[in-house]
This record gives sequence, structure tokens and C-alpha cells, in this order.
Amino acid sequence: MKRITKIISAALAALILASVILTGCSGTGSVFLKCGKTKITENMFVFWLSRYKAQFIYAYGNSIKSEYGVSTVNDFWEMIYDQGTGQTYDDLFTDYIYENALTYLVSLRLFDELGLSLSKEDTDEIDGYISELRDNYAGGSRTEFNVVLQEYGINEKTLRECYLIDKKITVLQKYLFGTGGPEAVTDAKVEAYYQENYIHFDQICVFINECPEISETGGYVTDSEGKVKYRDMSAAETVAARAKAEEAYAKAKAGTDFAGLVSDYNENTETAAYPDGIYMCSDQILYSGDDANRIFDTVSGMETGEVKLLELDNSIHILRRLPLTENAWKISSNQDFFLFYDSESSDYISLGEYIVTPLFLKYIEDKRKEYADSIEVDEAIRKNCKISKVKENYYF
Repeated sequence: MKRITKIISAALAALILASVILTGCSGTGSVFLKCGKTKITENMFVFWLSRYKAQFIYAYGNSIKSEYGVSTVNDFWEMIYDQGTGQTYDDLFTDYIYENALTYLVSLRLFDELGLSLSKEDTDEIDGYISELRDNYAGGSRTEFNVVLQEYGINEKTLRECYLIDKKITVLQKYLFGTGGPEAVTDAKVEAYYQENYIHFDQICVFINECPEISETGGYVTDSEGKVKYRDMSAAETVAARAKAEEAYAKAKAGTDFAGLVSDYNENTETAAYPDGIYMCSDQILYSGDDANRIFDTVSGMETGEVKLLELDNSIHILRRLPLTENAWKISSNQDFFLFYDSESSDYISLGEYIVTPLFLKYIEDKRKEYADSIEVDEAIRKNCKISKVKENYYF
């Protein structure tokens, strides 16, 4: 899979998986989406577009320009994504944000139907935060603050409503999937998610072109940040390394005990810490580098027990796909593979905590099908509001 495809996949996944924690808004303006008494306005959609546009440019702007040879991201929006339909990247990303808008619509209707409400602590927290924003961006002046917010399709009143909606989504998710909730996460649900989204393999790694620096005690040399230091290999070293990898691969294909080959040939000593092998998740791999992407794609296309050789820029990998170990996410030595970084808490969370978001989104998707006949869309707004047309919002 080409790197740019991974960039797009990661960007869209980030959008969908983070949709329940991004701010939204409602308020004045034409009604864009309606489901029963619940409404999403054009203002809300423009605000979402501006938020995500900023996030996308910040995270992927340089990569997009280098991969596509465009001078600005504005040129990227105009490029054709699907030659068959003529869909542009502008259409693609706008459509995904439209899907997020529908997620909000259905979530808010459900929030009301369940009789949920926000606490005084929630509203006080939001009011305090907005007051700080007003002070920081407009010297405390509401009039000047509204002028600033106007660029992103909102004013202070609707910004407050944005954050209230964000809180409502959080409350709804915790009500449904929290401890004692009607959809609470169980071990069975974690195991099902693991079985559906993870691959399991072991490998022999041989370095080419460059290799880790080895200390006098035989370990890897690291820098002040704890990262492994690498040195360039000579041409002769790389030739020898290739021969070594080919020899190991031939033995593996011939049925030689793979564990024994790992002991004899593997140069990546860090994998010794994982006696149960290596686990990779489809969600995690979207945000990894090219090497991890290629390993994931290769193993995903293999049968259990199959062995393949994969050459990367600076290493050759002999991969063997393994069956998924039941409840591997409970095994202490495997924990590195089942942690997810949570930007909200700036800490790592467990697989059980992580899957709340995708499970919640699947739950809302099912509810959306249930409400489908009562969802109304202003197609003129959908046609005219595009991510390319809004100003990127880095601040609110």
C-alpha cells in the first residue's frame, strides 16, 4: 500500500475515532440536519470543517505536499481522488465530516430520549474555559471575541453550545459503556475486538545498510532520549547480512524449527522481551511509520504458519504468521501491544478502555439506521459547504 494511502487512511480514521471528543456546535443559522426535535445547523457543520481542516494541515500538510508535489494543501483539495466518479479530496473529506455530523445528530437525540443531563460542574467548567478564551483572544471583550469567532461560523453563544454538546456526548458514552451501563465493556467484548482487529507473528530480523550500535555489555547504545543509536554498515557487511537472511529464510521454508532460527539468526534483541510473539492492531498501525505498515500488510495477507521474507530500507524480516493466542491482551508480557495513547489524558490506556470509542460509534451507527426514515438533510447546504472553502481553525 502506498504511503499516501496510509496518510489518508490515518487522517480519516483520526477523524472518525475522535469524533466523539471533538467540539461541535449548534445554534443560530439554517438547519442542516434534523432528526425529530434534534437539529444540527449549518454553523455547526462549518465549524467542524474548520476544526478538522486545521488538524489535517497540521498533521499531514508537509507529507501531502511532498507526496503529491503540490505547493499548498489548497491544491490538494482540488485533486481527483476517484477517477471513476470524479470525486475530489475536497469531496472525500467533506463527506467524512458530514458522517460525523450525523453521528452527533443521532447521539444528541439519544441523549434526550434517555433523559440524560449535564451537571453544574460540567457547565461551570465550560463557562470558565470560555472566559479564559475571551480573555486570551479578545482582552475580555465579548464584541471583539465574536468578531474572532465569526471567521469560523460561530459566536460566543454558539461556542458555548459547542462545548455543551461535547460534554453531552461524553456523558452519553459513559452512561452506555461505563461500569454498570447497558452496553458496559466486558471481557467477551474485548476478546471479540482483539480477534477481529489484531494479527500475531514472530520474526527474524537482520539489519542491512545500518544497524544499532552495540555496547560493551552487548546491549543497544541509546541517546539522551532513550532512542537506539544506529551506525552505517559497510557494503561488505550488508552483502554478508543479505546472505545470512537468505540462509535463515531457506531453512525456515524447509521447515526448520522457527524458534531455533530466531535464536540463531535474529539481530533485533528487543523482541526477546516478547516470548508470545508480536501483536499488531489495525487501528494502531495507521499512525505508525512505513516499515510497520508494510509488515502489517504483509502478515495480514499470510496464512497461519506461512513464512515470508520482507525487505525494508534497513532491515530484512523473515515473518511467520501465528494464530491469535486467546486472551493475549491479559498476558502481562504482551501489554506493550495492547496500550493506546490517549491525547485527552496524555497517558496510555488499556485495550478495554480504548474500544469504548469504536464500540460507541458502532452503537450510534446502528441507531442511525433505526432513525434513518426520520433524518432530514438540507442538500443545498451539503453541496455548498466544503472543507476547501472554510478557514482552518487552530484555536477553538
